Amino acid sequence: MKQYTHIWLLVLLLMAAGQVAARIVNVSSASAINKTWSAGDTLILANGSYNNMSLTLSGNGTAANPIVLRAATPGSVTLRGSSNITINGSYIEVNGICFTGTYTGSNHIVQFVTSSSHCRLTESAIDSYNPSSNTKDYKWVSLNGVENRVDHCYFAGKNHAGTLLVVWLKPGVIPKHHIDNNYFGYRVANLDSSGKELNGQEIMRIGDSSTSMLESQCVVECNYFEHCDGEIEMISNKSCGNIYRSNTFYACAGTLTLRHGNGCTVNGNWFLGTNKSASGGVRIIGEDHTVINNYFQDLEGTNYRAALCIVRGKPNSELNEYFQVKNAEVSNNTFVHCKEAFAVNFHSSSECSLLAINTTIENNHVYNDASHKSNKNINLAQSGGSITWRNNLMNAGKYTNYTPASPAVITGKDARMAIVNTAIQMYEPMSGSALSSYKTTLPAVVVADIRGRQRPTSKLPGCSEITGTTIFDVPTAETSGPMWRHQIPTALPETVMPTKVRKFINNGQLIITTIDPQSGQYVKYNSLGQKL
Repeated sequence: MKQYTHIWLLVLLLMAAGQVAARIVNVSSASAINKTWSAGDTLILANGSYNNMSLTLSGNGTAANPIVLRAATPGSVTLRGSSNITINGSYIEVNGICFTGTYTGSNHIVQFVTSSSHCRLTESAIDSYNPSSNTKDYKWVSLNGVENRVDHCYFAGKNHAGTLLVVWLKPGVIPKHHIDNNYFGYRVANLDSSGKELNGQEIMRIGDSSTSMLESQCVVECNYFEHCDGEIEMISNKSCGNIYRSNTFYACAGTLTLRHGNGCTVNGNWFLGTNKSASGGVRIIGEDHTVINNYFQDLEGTNYRAALCIVRGKPNSELNEYFQVKNAEVSNNTFVHCKEAFAVNFHSSSECSLLAINTTIENNHVYNDASHKSNKNINLAQSGGSITWRNNLMNAGKYTNYTPASPAVITGKDARMAIVNTAIQMYEPMSGSALSSYKTTLPAVVVADIRGRQRPTSKLPGCSEITGTTIFDVPTAETSGPMWRHQIPTALPETVMPTKVRKFINNGQLIITTIDPQSGQYVKYNSLGQKL
């Protein structure tokens, strides 16, 4: 018994030593930060605006005791000029930092190096941190390493060349990064001399052509994308095994494109086009992809930018070309007022002649009200291949090169769709919907609806059930990104506590702009509630 007592005393002494070793250090310069730190060290960066601060945060923390660099007040530390951050180690966290102004450097803004693991960028912002020339190419976030996380950040106003966030792959390494609860907004497209969007302006790219057959297994979830108009590939998937779920795409002139790689899942996302030109949904290329439980509304795109596009492949395709679609599962999606719900076997090049095979399109619901009946439900660009159409309910619309036939496609039924009180209004079926007459147990992979309601054994077509307990709501601009962008200081007078405020950073200070309900005039406050 005495032996075990000695062991426990030793453990307690080691734990106490670890607690003593952890430090809280106040810092205000790059020289104070650019050192190797130990597990549990917390660096508090003083509030203010810093120019040309190139930071390298190094060390190895643990899950219980990470190394943390955080703003003294989240959102009140602003980096400008050529400032950037490199994360080099394990269990390192950067928290509450904001980049803005004219970027004069050449490096990527936030870089997770190849050896990084379990590191995190959170509650931070890169806001219009652009160079003087929009042809300059650099990435805002460059993700290497394994099991790193980017969450609750704000990325908006990028107007120069280059993808905003890139995941880099290397042979033998499965990154498994997690990108969640971020706000991505207002990407401006740069055009060539003929007025076409330049390539390489994605919001997010996971992998590249040369590494596209490598396993990645990244998860992209609960993010909000707003007016992301860089190019058709708003998100460009170029690796295998990634999951995209529960994201909102609002008024974006682009698509979530499964461009290269296989075995990816697109589950439970909201694509809300707001009738914006070129707004699209999901584009499928490659093998073994699953697209289920998604909601598509008011999308104006056609062909490549249709709500759901299945692309023809090229014989003997190179890695950077178009592989044939094989074994795709497209099920339990809802399409509302979309100009073109399905574009199947589409490609603008005659060299791409391989039609989709072993692909199933089932249990989807396409809805058009009286003012949208001229929209195309199905544009079958080229017939053939081996596609199984099964139990798709469509109340109205038109078809190109396709003749709807029951039970493959069921038309003319009253789905009784109505707008429900979600954070961003969406249509769902009401009691008495004709969808109830076409329940099915297929496919087994669909176990819950888009709002987390558990599916019964026999489930409705489309992304929504009529009954059940909702677990989550549509991600919105107000629920994504850093907490400090949404908090209204308690010191503000009650008379000006609005439902919405505009917040931005000015010289390191959080500024709140709102309308005084008594005077009707715009009023500015700082984070302490003091009128400016």
